[in-house]
Amino acid sequence: MSDADTLGILVMVLCLAGSMFFSGSETALTSLGPHQARKILEEGGRRGKTVSTWVEDPVRVLSTILVGNNITNTLMGSVATALAIRHLSGGQWGDWAVPVAVFFTTAVLLVFGEILPKAAGRIYAHRMALPVLSVLNGLNRVLGPVTWLLSRITELMLRRAQTQEAAQKVTADELDYLVKVGQREGSIPADQAALLRGIFRFEDKIVRDIMVPENRVTSIDLDWDLERVIERAHASGHSRMPVYKGDLDHIVGVLHIKQLVGLHDAEAADLERVMRPPLFISESLLIQDLLQRFREQRVHLAIVVDDGGHTVGVVTLEDVLEQIVGQIFDESDHAPTGAIELAGILYLDGQAPLTRVEEKLGVEFEELEGVDSVGDLLTQLAGQMPTTGSVFVYEGIRFKVLAANDRRVIRVSVELVEVDDDDDG
Repeated sequence: MSDADTLGILVMVLCLAGSMFFSGSETALTSLGPHQARKILEEGGRRGKTVSTWVEDPVRVLSTILVGNNITNTLMGSVATALAIRHLSGGQWGDWAVPVAVFFTTAVLLVFGEILPKAAGRIYAHRMALPVLSVLNGLNRVLGPVTWLLSRITELMLRRAQTQEAAQKVTADELDYLVKVGQREGSIPADQAALLRGIFRFEDKIVRDIMVPENRVTSIDLDWDLERVIERAHASGHSRMPVYKGDLDHIVGVLHIKQLVGLHDAEAADLERVMRPPLFISESLLIQDLLQRFREQRVHLAIVVDDGGHTVGVVTLEDVLEQIVGQIFDESDHAPTGAIELAGILYLDGQAPLTRVEEKLGVEFEELEGVDSVGDLLTQLAGQMPTTGSVFVYEGIRFKVLAANDRRVIRVSVELVEVDDDDDG
């Protein structure tokens, strides 16, 4: 083997190493992601300074990788072709010199210059990203004019084609999908996933979706005596109740139970003196706007009316917050225990995620829009808030509502059954 052959092989090995470096660098940096990179940048220090080039000008970094990768691959192919021609051109294989060189370099670069380094870059992205960026930052100074020109051309083309939708960084739907994947893989607990999804869907819901309907509203007649008012308040367990004159279409105020303290029988007819003026809202109002109204007017209960001004229900601050954090229990509620399985029947909280039923019973439900918990599913099946004792059969699963009130499903029993039309609730 001559010195020229030795030099050629050495150049090919170095080119292959360069190809591995550039391919692995590209995958490691793209796997790191812009948000993780920005977090490192915000931490500052040497790590933050190193990653700043990737955060501030990723196109230029990718241009450096592209130029470097093409130089090494082209040089390796050229040297391999020269060696093949040198050793094969004089014999019977002379016509195959170039095809052999092309096949050899393609196979080697595909396996060792692409597949293996890209796989390693994806697996060890966090470990590789900063070291390779340090090297790329140095190479960028050498290849600066070329990478600058490529970066400007790329930015010019992207700027003309870019739309507002394409420029959007992260959407709520994408985050929702990531939360679902995280829950499925076990990296995000079910209760945290339900909380996050509640936040994502918060802006799409309207008052009609969460209000207590008019036929389930606990209210007080303005003409009742004090004893009857106290009895109604005690029986309902509610801290606030609307006060009407004649019927619910004529609500004149909202009474807080604490305002009854110290009243005497003679003052019973003067509820108007202690009650607060009602807040009337449209049933089509977005609940995020309702939350703002509650904050501005410092009230916790609103009267929901339709387009004709008729009362169709009430909604409370608690109802709004439960869309985010799930079921809230106060002193008058009896918080259910966790999931219990007895004799093949699963007893669980109405706010338990459907994934818990899937895990316990070994089933898988079709994904439904806006349905995360058992209570959500039963409410959708019923078309309204289910009542205690209601029974539903869905995809071979029998659900029975053991406890519910006018705002939520509290406790449910679940069991596998043969589908029977007679069991539909």
